[in-house]
Amino acid sequence: MFFLTYLRHELRRRMRQAILIAVGLAVGIGLVVTVTAASAGVENAQSTVLHALYGIGTDITVTKAPPPGSHAGGAFSPGSAAQQVDELLNGQLGLLDASSVASISRLRYVAAAAGGLTLTDMKLTIPSAGSLGPAGQPPSSLPAPTSFTVDGVDLAHLGLGLLGSGEISAGQTFVASDGSSNVAVVDSNYATANKLTVSSTIAIAKTRFTVIGIVRQSQGGGSVDVYIPLARAQALGMGPGVSNLRNQVNTIYVAAASAAAVPTVQAEIAKLLPSATVTTSGSLASAVSGSLTTAANLISDFGRWLAIAVLIAAFAVASLLTMAAVARRVREFGTLKALGWRSRRIIAQVMAESFVVGVVGAVMGIALGFGGTALSPRTRAPPRHRTPCSTAVACSTSWHRAAPTRLSCTWLPRSLQTRWCWRWRLRSLVR
Repeated sequence: MFFLTYLRHELRRRMRQAILIAVGLAVGIGLVVTVTAASAGVENAQSTVLHALYGIGTDITVTKAPPPGSHAGGAFSPGSAAQQVDELLNGQLGLLDASSVASISRLRYVAAAAGGLTLTDMKLTIPSAGSLGPAGQPPSSLPAPTSFTVDGVDLAHLGLGLLGSGEISAGQTFVASDGSSNVAVVDSNYATANKLTVSSTIAIAKTRFTVIGIVRQSQGGGSVDVYIPLARAQALGMGPGVSNLRNQVNTIYVAAASAAAVPTVQAEIAKLLPSATVTTSGSLASAVSGSLTTAANLISDFGRWLAIAVLIAAFAVASLLTMAAVARRVREFGTLKALGWRSRRIIAQVMAESFVVGVVGAVMGIALGFGGTALSPRTRAPPRHRTPCSTAVACSTSWHRAAPTRLSCTWLPRSLQTRWCWRWRLRSLVR
């Protein structure tokens, strides 16, 4: 009992020194906790971003570069009345035969494979020839072109692909019987920007689709605005020189049987489809803007060593202060020995004081670490509110004067040349 009473008395008598030592330890421990949490957060964010880009359960994606000249814009000629154009176009990726999905699924160490079709729905108005201004300029009241991205989802493997990385926040997702139905799941950001809810309708390639669900994507994900069944995307989609995309996909999502099998599966797919681009999560991480892997390593390595250095310095200062305090208490210890205390008991007394100060410093350090983690900046992906045109390049329009030819224009009067030989050209409809 006297031991505890004396311990409390000594700590109260040297309160300032005890607080200084505890604070030093707390700062070191708190920094270690904060840096460790930040490093783990970056690694988790990297994993989240990659899963958002691929989809939950996806280890490998297979794509193909578009053929040369596939980005060339389409040309439309003004007629007697204004024309409304609404087309679902492929242009960002090359097309793969849907039979490749089955071929990949039969490869060794492949757990599942699903095809996807990412397209762009483009809406624009072609003015009538009579509404053209001087030199064939379009009227100022002409609505700006708009576009949004559409993903055809393989209903047999909903867990693979872009839709699999999200969470249904309202309504429901697709079911197997929706293959030929005009139903859609809409990204939450796009739904908010366009005031869409469950049971709303949305026009895709002049076809009305009913919204059956709203999906919320993780931060950094959700690059697609609307999800529809793959069969409907193939039926409505268009590509260079083709009126539909039946039996075509432009992305294949592959899940390997295990993480160790990913390199083997990647090599097998490369042999099966030599003209395709086979991407794994590791190679994607190295190509992501900002290099998430480099950022994680920087925070992990530099932060860890900095935290260890500060912690060592804090323990060194605490040890020096404790040794200085012991040196100043020589007379006190002599008095205790004269009263019958053994050296073992005096050492236990000093160790108990140091232990109490260390425990207080550790508790304070853990609290500081959790506080630093809670107050650390958190990056949140801004909502993707679509402008009337998603990208300036994709939707840039211009009036292009066709080169006159002897057969078509040169023999016409100048007034008719201006009217009939000016074309409405959409440059790089999908780049």
